Amino acid sequence: MGQSVSSTSGQHLEERYFLQKVKLGQGSFGTVWRAVDRQSNENVAIKQLDKASLPRRGVTRQDIEREIAMMKACPHVNITKLYDHFEDDSSIFLALEYCDGGDFGDKVKERGMSVEEVEVAGWARQMCDAISALHSKSICHRDVKPDNFMVSNNTTIKLSDFGLAIHLPKGTLLQVKCGTPAFMSPEQHKLPRNSAGYSFPADMWAVGVSMYMMMFGGKHPFLNDRGGLDDHLLLTGELDFKDSSSGNKLGFFGGLTGLGSVPLRFSPEARRLCQRMVEPEVSKRICADETRSVPWLCQGAAAAP
Repeated sequence: MGQSVSSTSGQHLEERYFLQKVKLGQGSFGTVWRAVDRQSNENVAIKQLDKASLPRRGVTRQDIEREIAMMKACPHVNITKLYDHFEDDSSIFLALEYCDGGDFGDKVKERGMSVEEVEVAGWARQMCDAISALHSKSICHRDVKPDNFMVSNNTTIKLSDFGLAIHLPKGTLLQVKCGTPAFMSPEQHKLPRNSAGYSFPADMWAVGVSMYMMMFGGKHPFLNDRGGLDDHLLLTGELDFKDSSSGNKLGFFGGLTGLGSVPLRFSPEARRLCQRMVEPEVSKRICADETRSVPWLCQGAAAAP
């Protein structure tokens, strides 16, 4: 991969890490490789960013430096660690914590409808803890979704990909629409004409959408039969808690509507929390810090993907 120099320690990349020919991921900006730390003998992930492709994607050097700063500012068990960063003539390299369980979004789909409520509670709790840590540092992630969490040691999920994260002073509203449309909040979708802007609550909307997908085997709450977003459902935050295996609609506060007497798959507390996140009125949406006092989330401390 050529000679590379650390921007922090002065070491060459190859002096610190043994680079394996194992590709962990491929994106529009570059490739993620597996490597071994020569000092600790532990696996790490090396994210290689192709400098030539960054301008074509609208990414500047300042954007990369911001991403590095955001990750360093938030050491947390549910946020992927950044160990170091390196650079050569053609690439920028980020040495990241290696997560052996892969992409959490894939795990959710693999598990399907077999997921237990206690597991959803554990995953949702960890997502909320990661977002709370960011917001306590005045950082808005802007691209929260299952695919941007990694699974570590089969028990922990870690937020990654800080490419869109931004430091946001209290009281400031963002006007630039960015992120993954399927996880954007109503106040983001309404930009520019029908919204004053968005801030930290947008991250919690995305956590709520992610939680719904955990509950229903990766099914997105607002996609129509053609795979597009249903604007009405999204803008009203209308969640369908129908048990797809029985055809019965789950009443939000317990009980069933429709025919039959199939037991509820998730408790009223689970569905109530999901709806408090997927709340179209920003002032009523639960914030990350508030979730620490939600008893239902505490039951998932030992959950494993």
